Amino acid sequence: MNQQVIIYVWVALAIYIAIVLYLGYLGSKKTTSIKDFTIGGGKLGPYVTGLAFAATFFSAATVVGYVGWAYAWGYSALWVFLAIFGGSTLGVLTFARKAREANITLKAQSLADWLGEFYGSDFVRLGTALILIFNLFYVGAQLSAGAYMFNVLIGLPYNVGLALITIIVTSYVFAGGTVADVYTDAFQAVLMVLMGITVFVSGLFLIPEGGFGTLFNETTRVLHQAGPELTAVLNPQSAHFYAVSAVVGVFIIEYAFAAQPQLFNKVLALRSASELRKMIITYLIAAFLIMLVIFTGFYARVFGLAPKAPDHTIYEYVARVFPPIVSALLAMVILSAALSTTDGLIVVLSTVVGYDIFRKFLVRRGIIKLSPEEADKKALQISRITTGLVGLIAALLVVKPPAFLGTFIWIGISGIASGTLGPLIIGLFMPKRATAKAAITSMICGVSAYLIIYFGHLEKSVMASGAWATLIGVAVMLVMTLARAEKIDTDHKTTVKN
Repeated sequence: MNQQVIIYVWVALAIYIAIVLYLGYLGSKKTTSIKDFTIGGGKLGPYVTGLAFAATFFSAATVVGYVGWAYAWGYSALWVFLAIFGGSTLGVLTFARKAREANITLKAQSLADWLGEFYGSDFVRLGTALILIFNLFYVGAQLSAGAYMFNVLIGLPYNVGLALITIIVTSYVFAGGTVADVYTDAFQAVLMVLMGITVFVSGLFLIPEGGFGTLFNETTRVLHQAGPELTAVLNPQSAHFYAVSAVVGVFIIEYAFAAQPQLFNKVLALRSASELRKMIITYLIAAFLIMLVIFTGFYARVFGLAPKAPDHTIYEYVARVFPPIVSALLAMVILSAALSTTDGLIVVLSTVVGYDIFRKFLVRRGIIKLSPEEADKKALQISRITTGLVGLIAALLVVKPPAFLGTFIWIGISGIASGTLGPLIIGLFMPKRATAKAAITSMICGVSAYLIIYFGHLEKSVMASGAWATLIGVAVMLVMTLARAEKIDTDHKTTVKN
């Protein structure tokens, strides 16, 4: 690696780390209660929250993993682009407003808390909390992406970089919880938008003459020459886009992704339901510009790069195509992409332990006897301590880096969606009919189906596996809800007749 690039990267990283730690410090000043830690006190504005939502939504899976998909599988990887703006956007529109409006009454501070309060069931609360442990895979993928950045761009051993990024992110989340998470994510989203635009436009410089039309033709020629499957609509060699059914599964699981807990708590953090429209518009604009980074995978083929692994593509492209100072700035953005999701995930998992299990179950049930003030203080302490534990466990999962980061994260996302979407979506749209019994059954059936389908190798794609399991969970929830509704109507008619 060019020595000048390494020097610039170190300088950029030092500046970046100083900024996020300072934002974490500012967050710590505004984090004096467990509610501040979990949802920023429910008083954050729409623009900063919209940017944070986008940064959390698009992680290292986008900037590293999806670029790797584009390099390895060609144009078929663009299905994920369409799925995000078709499935995920529909999911955001489906869940956000209803969940935020319902929370005016529920006053929940997490997904597990929302479902637990909605169904009036500690079993639902604890079941959701346990399901959220799947997010350790997601956290691990983000940490691995940051470690790759340190390794490929500045030569640090992978495990040293892994330790370094884990310490950085857990430090500012420990201090500032959701406030630090949202502030740093909004800053990171701006950087990610700039990167998306920069790398997308950079393709024009690979072809001396002509515009995007010429670039597309040349890209298609190079991809087809490398393998006809790289320009096919479906690529049998890909892990997710090998069949129409698998692509449908990708759309379904992207829809379910919109209800993931690290995104859900951003919605709860918004100070007013009336500001959701501004938040969603901000997110959509940022999301489109960030996703342009996926074209890096195609450009790398045109440039003639041959990375050691597909997930190295973005790093090598940045180092080879751009001047050293720009490479350094883009390296900072790659780190932003990893941290912007990791911090939100760590807040979610820390909330599970400190708030959902300790505060809302053990204390409220009287298993641990504390006054409300003491319980809140202790819950905040436990949540902060848990950040370090979550970081350690997640880092251990990726001591040996996964083959595809973009696939590894979906192990966790699919597990969570399979167990929580049924209770959430039926609860939102059939609130008077849904029951805790149906929610519990849906959780068990959904997660069990996912484990059997994916780990039993009944489906190749982890995204499609999650989609089919999620549909099973939703179907179980719907059938039990409708059956109860029919029984209520029958009993009512019998009563009236008598």
